[in-house]
Amino acid sequence: MKIIVICGGVSSEKEVSVRSGMAILASVQKKYNAKILLLENDYKIVKNHYSSGDIVFNALHGGYGESGEIQSFFESQEIDFTGSGSEACRIAINKKKSKKIASRLGIKCPHEIQADPFSKDFNKPFIIKPNKEGSSVGFFIINSKKEMMKAMKSNKGNDVILEEFVSGRELTVSILNNRVLPIVEIIPESGIYDYESKYSKGRTSYKIPADIGLDVDSFLKKKSLEVFNAIGCRGYARIDCILSEENIPYFLEINTSPGMTETSLFPKSANQAGISFDKLIEEIIGLKDKN
Repeated sequence: MKIIVICGGVSSEKEVSVRSGMAILASVQKKYNAKILLLENDYKIVKNHYSSGDIVFNALHGGYGESGEIQSFFESQEIDFTGSGSEACRIAINKKKSKKIASRLGIKCPHEIQADPFSKDFNKPFIIKPNKEGSSVGFFIINSKKEMMKAMKSNKGNDVILEEFVSGRELTVSILNNRVLPIVEIIPESGIYDYESKYSKGRTSYKIPADIGLDVDSFLKKKSLEVFNAIGCRGYARIDCILSEENIPYFLEINTSPGMTETSLFPKSANQAGISFDKLIEEIIGLKDKN
């Protein structure tokens, strides 16, 4: 058996995916026969490197790697792979759909803006972000028409969401094999958890476990697992939330292929639970057998 780590792709998260892939490869090489494939447009080349009994470790972020497209291909070809299946990925990558599921389960979500956001009756700031991208690519806090135009230009070609801005503390909940790991509070130096804050060392600090009180902690863990299962996720995923200034948790999105870089949140949460990076990767590979 060999582990085939796939990364790269064609999404806006390609650079992060490569970093995740390299970190995963370094870990799996300690125990397994392993190789890495840097994918571009043609992900079907994976089939040329796969033999029965192998496992594909999916380190792709966004695009076809997290949308259900490559998962559907793997399922049709009977290729074993880590992470959620195609149907769950199709739902999870769509923020609008996943927010509806979270809302039905009793979690508040930022409401979407339907009317003209620049009408005199509308409260600013508000958020613009792509419906199907991650890593804060295309994310903007809007306070003026000029900022709105810049955001729309940056997101040209994307299906975007306009939603209310919820001021509060950024939290993330990691789930591994139906086990909810310690909640992480994210404290960006700039005050905004943007791309630079996520992937530049020293730009963000973390509090693990988050000091949010037992009631909020229990509620978020319970509801996050409910969302995970309602969407049909398997293996592992990460749910991002905001705890408002009124101490109300808001669901933002779910990631079925969370980052595995040295600054990534999922490994930090696992480490707090006593799971080293190598053990985390090994457990994810072991979960493949439950797919």
